[in-house]
Amino acid sequence: MKRTNKRIVGLGFWLITLVSTGVAASRWMQTAEQGDRSQQTLASIARYVARQETQIVAIDPIARLQPGDPVFLAGEPMAGKQVEFRQVGRVASIIVPDSVAPDSERPGDLAAEPPRGGRRVSITWYDRDVPADQCQLFQHHSTGRLSEVVETLFPPTKQKVIRDQLSAAMARHGEDLSQAFIPLVEDSLRQSLPVIEDEFRLAVARHRGELDEAAQRWHDQLVQERLIPMARREILPIVKKHGQPPAEEIGREMWDRASLFRFGWRAIYDKTPLPRKDLVREEWQRFVEEEAVPVLEKHMDEVVVAIQRSLRDVSASPAIRKELAGVAEEIARDPQSRQLVQSILKETFVENERLREVWRDVWSSPKAQAAFDIAGERLEPVVRQIGDEIFGSEQDGINPDFARVLRSQILRKDRRWIVAWHTGAGNGTIEVARNPMPYPIVYLAAER
Repeated sequence: MKRTNKRIVGLGFWLITLVSTGVAASRWMQTAEQGDRSQQTLASIARYVARQETQIVAIDPIARLQPGDPVFLAGEPMAGKQVEFRQVGRVASIIVPDSVAPDSERPGDLAAEPPRGGRRVSITWYDRDVPADQCQLFQHHSTGRLSEVVETLFPPTKQKVIRDQLSAAMARHGEDLSQAFIPLVEDSLRQSLPVIEDEFRLAVARHRGELDEAAQRWHDQLVQERLIPMARREILPIVKKHGQPPAEEIGREMWDRASLFRFGWRAIYDKTPLPRKDLVREEWQRFVEEEAVPVLEKHMDEVVVAIQRSLRDVSASPAIRKELAGVAEEIARDPQSRQLVQSILKETFVENERLREVWRDVWSSPKAQAAFDIAGERLEPVVRQIGDEIFGSEQDGINPDFARVLRSQILRKDRRWIVAWHTGAGNGTIEVARNPMPYPIVYLAAER
């Protein structure tokens, strides 16, 4: 038989097979129970194979959709269960206006700058039970960000399972792990602090010129212009209110104890050409030690109370707190100051070779190795359980959430999709979904 005849026979065989499959599927769909998920999925596949489809036109307001993007129909939400999806269509093509030049008809060019009001797309719809014009369409897309990957891999139910597993493991082995690792942490901190302190001093010394320049700039811009006026306006009245009474009492007692005669004749004696000098200084030292200090000690409780009350009112003042917060925020926003602080901290912690040596010595010691062995022995079972929850297992296969991440991040698949909700009426626009969701999972067989 010639090659051409073989091709004709083969093509005829596959056509007969497809037609037979479509007829059998149509008969089966008419008698199948509507509520069974696997039957609905197979019916959808059969209708797709039999090309029982319609074409609808909708507006893509942000011009993001591309041919081949799938359309999923959301099932009826049920209490305590996740919404089920089945694929009911796909984006067939982008409808290019007649005014667009042929060399601009590439999807990339159309998506770069969406036309005003969006663009029209053609959707192939192959679900006969739910008409397309009775559904509202919402488009989703995958951003590829790490936060989205984390949300996909760790949905709330899985987070709870992992938390429970970790809590149970720590309840069983927490004491052993603490006894093994707390001494290592203490050694690390004890040996690190002197190294950090030394390197911080060196870093400050290396940036002394920049620090002096920044301090002068802060003094001119903040201290003189904002802090000092604020102190005169807000702080001094508070200090005067609480500090003036004990200060006046102390001043009166010291004045009563001071002897003008003793100070006077000693001052005159110091001005004479007599050999002994500094009598005024000696009298002042005697007065401070024998008269002033006892007075201050007598009123120390009143001074402490006045200071406490002043600090309380200063810290409670909204005007002072607002001004100090504004100063701190202005310093934090200053690019030069922020860069200077980052440089000092980077040299102190990140680029500190001595610090790395300390941590390397502590955490590679025999004591650390023994602690790691204990942790591995105690935690290996729960780590394997968590790995099965995240990635899947030999018995259950790859976890669907992990499969989503692989397809999106590695294969660059499932980046855009449309969800149709059967509301009874559509508006002809594929609106942008406000609430994010992972790419739908369509089960091709009933769950065991």
